[in-house]
Amino acid sequence: MAEHSGLSTATLSNAHAGKELPSWATVNGYILACGGDPEGWSARWESLRLAASDVSGDLCREALSRWERTGDLTAPHAVNEGELRELLKTLLDFNGLSHRTLARQAPGYSHVTYGSVLRGARPRKAKILYQILIGCGVYSLRSQEAWLWLHLLSRFSWREGVEGGKLLARVEQPLRYAGDLDLKMLKTILERLERGRGLFAADIVSHDSINALRTAYEDMLALLLSSLQRSHVQPPPKLGYTFNRVVGELRNSSIPNPAAIAALVPLAMPFHPRLRPRVVMALKNASELLRRAENGELTIRGAGGLRLPPLPPFQRTAPAAS
Repeated sequence: MAEHSGLSTATLSNAHAGKELPSWATVNGYILACGGDPEGWSARWESLRLAASDVSGDLCREALSRWERTGDLTAPHAVNEGELRELLKTLLDFNGLSHRTLARQAPGYSHVTYGSVLRGARPRKAKILYQILIGCGVYSLRSQEAWLWLHLLSRFSWREGVEGGKLLARVEQPLRYAGDLDLKMLKTILERLERGRGLFAADIVSHDSINALRTAYEDMLALLLSSLQRSHVQPPPKLGYTFNRVVGELRNSSIPNPAAIAALVPLAMPFHPRLRPRVVMALKNASELLRRAENGELTIRGAGGLRLPPLPPFQRTAPAAS
């Protein structure tokens, strides 16, 4: 199982023991090693994780329900500092982030600082709260403003309310079009894309591996395009044309131009410069292999190592862009 999943035997053993809920990366690898489909297990794992987070209060439960249902990371109306703190802790739970992981995704403050702020042991500075939102995937201005910075922070400190407004006003123009992005889902899909590329590199090309790569490719594009659309902001004309072109090509069951996709990725995930090249390269490699498969340029391996005729062109169902 360790060889098939890329996980250590200790990690697999701990997951099998059932003493605590394993991470999704562990569950994903465990299921793949057993020949299963992780997508059928995702909702079950998510419900267990949220139940284990011990979220209390109607406001936090309302927020969790909305985030699960829509992927829209706006916050309910918090009326005091304590409710804001609880909502931020719930947002961390929703994303499965520890304070250390938050510090890696939102550099600028240590995990100790973030922990102190979320416990209420340190004042809620506007700059720290902004980094917490960024680390939790709250990117769009619409979502950031929905956390009631200007109104709520002003109740704690007039100075911090003003600072919050300045932070939002200073967001660079390209970043204003960023939508909220589910990083946990993105990384899972990215692993599927890269795993599919590895199978092709090892000359393990089958109908199943091609279909799995195609599904991961479409899932990634759907995630990126939906995050852009959820921002509810009109992008510049050139990028708006590119966005519509990619959506149109998907609906027509054709593979979008890799250059067009590469132009949209920075817009969809502007706060993750280290992750962007991996996403662009994974999509580029996948599109190249899928084109070759459609053109009959790949020799498909069947069960028992038998060589099958090239895969005929396939029809895809374009992912919804909303």
